[in-house]
Amino acid sequence: KAGEFFSIWIVNLVLTIVTLGIYSAWAKVRTNRYFYSNTEIDGHRFSYLAEPLQILKGRIIGFILFAIYFLVSSFSPPLALGIMLILFLATPLLICLSLRFSMRMTAYRNVRFNFTGSYGQAFVAFFLLPLMSVFTLYLALPWVMKKMDEFICKHITFGDKEMQADFKTGEYYVAAIG
Repeated sequence: KAGEFFSIWIVNLVLTIVTLGIYSAWAKVRTNRYFYSNTEIDGHRFSYLAEPLQILKGRIIGFILFAIYFLVSSFSPPLALGIMLILFLATPLLICLSLRFSMRMTAYRNVRFNFTGSYGQAFVAFFLLPLMSVFTLYLALPWVMKKMDEFICKHITFGDKEMQADFKTGEYYVAAIG
């Protein structure tokens, strides 16, 4: 219901502003728990299992990495370029870890989801294929987007069952044109 969510949203917004962003981890958990508990399939609801401190720790790590990069770039631009390259190459790993966390914190009928994608597969889907689309003047971009979605969906599991989806390349091109 819109009124219920609005009250959650406004409280989350005010507390996040008052705490200079620290409350945002609790806000994320409250919001996800609201949406998950209101999503029903076959008479059963989803559960969001993450705790705010888990999310806050991840955000603190991200903030520290950003602060280090910012400080280093002030003193040594070549070193900052090296750090940027390392972070760029680490992006597929961060994508996999993020998806793994999101899936593991989601349950349906007390069975957790999981994500099994690897760094190498993510590197191809999120680095090499988009780079390739540049050389096709972005004509391959809808196909690349399809491959990214396939990578994500193909590696989601529910218990011991793998998710299956049928992605049609033509539908991606129709969406890109429209």
